[in-house]
Amino acid sequence: MNTQKFDKVSGLFLFSEYFSNTQCQDIIQKTLALYEKLEEGYSGQHLQEAHIPQPEFVRSAQHNLSSEESFVKVNLAESNQRNLRCEYFPRYGEDGHALAYFRGNANLPDFIDEEFLTSLTQNLINVGITPPEGRTQWKLTVNYYKSIADSVAGFPFHVDIPSNGVVTMIMNVQREAQFQIAKDEQMEEITIPVGGLLILSGESRYEWKHRVLPMQSAGSISSDNIERVSLVLGFK
Repeated sequence: MNTQKFDKVSGLFLFSEYFSNTQCQDIIQKTLALYEKLEEGYSGQHLQEAHIPQPEFVRSAQHNLSSEESFVKVNLAESNQRNLRCEYFPRYGEDGHALAYFRGNANLPDFIDEEFLTSLTQNLINVGITPPEGRTQWKLTVNYYKSIADSVAGFPFHVDIPSNGVVTMIMNVQREAQFQIAKDEQMEEITIPVGGLLILSGESRYEWKHRVLPMQSAGSISSDNIERVSLVLGFK
């Protein structure tokens, strides 16, 4: 596993080969199946507004993340008679971007299992990011990006809210993505490969804003016209 640190951005790490091709395909398949459940579960429900606070240095940036988004609460049936709860945003930030937010270990989908989290925790320890003592509480955000007018939406500049956890871990499993992280006049651009895991901790997590750039459509792999999925884990 190749691990890259960034001298200009404290707390930022890239594991460029974290997931194998087989693991990526498995995650994609299960994440797309999850999307079908989300779309079916939210159909006909009334959308609620969510206020998503952002620091001033993000709010004043051009093309920043809107502070007002709309969601529905969805219950999803999993195996072993488990019932997951999440907040689902059919449109988040830009057209073509949908987002599902799962809070707490009991609400994680089956494919984010204990074995996976144990291995991830050990890798965090290896790079000097020590999870809190006791039982770690995980959060999962699943992003779906569709092709609209031959373009796939990105994710505008933002800082993850504190409740998402003390570390942000971006799992890139479907298409290579261009990631930018900025502070004042400083900018770092990173290509996240398929199978890559990008970790934001410490200063990079709280003091830098980040975004994913839009990309050209390459042809959908799903009946729902989704061209890119990414999963973001955090813990507290």
